[in-house]
Amino acid sequence: MAEATETDAIELDENGEPKRNFRRVLEDRATEAEAQVAELQAKLQGLEKAEVFRSAGIDPNDTRQSYFVKGYDGELDAESIRMAAEEAGFLGQTPGVESTVPQASGLLEPEDTTTLQQELAAQQRIADAGVQGQPVVPPQLNDQIRATTNEKELKALMSSQGYEFDVQG
Repeated sequence: MAEATETDAIELDENGEPKRNFRRVLEDRATEAEAQVAELQAKLQGLEKAEVFRSAGIDPNDTRQSYFVKGYDGELDAESIRMAAEEAGFLGQTPGVESTVPQASGLLEPEDTTTLQQELAAQQRIADAGVQGQPVVPPQLNDQIRATTNEKELKALMSSQGYEFDVQG
């Protein structure tokens, strides 16, 4: 059993009866308990919401998908969340990519379809590179720089890679 602290102890007067401030102590205890209950209920609701999103295939800890979690205000069931996330482009392929490739209709030849799919994949890689924020540098560029023997070769190599020299601004 927990020990009573000075603030929790009910003070007694000379006759052994509780002093009038016992009511204040009980009210303080009730207020603290209500605050704890409200805090725990909010935490429980947050955990339940996160679990529903996880069951729908959304990772609430992913920075990109957390925007969807914060902004979603529909029904809290997995199927509704999954449908809304797919419509918003947070789940699955990029919206509309699969439906824009008319393979079965016969409008495109197989080699055209492959080319279109390659272009879409290249665009997706470009978009992913932008999201990750990593610079795109050819891996052999450092070796090519080391292989140059004079300043003219180095400038020519760097110009071919998109670098500019002697630019006045």
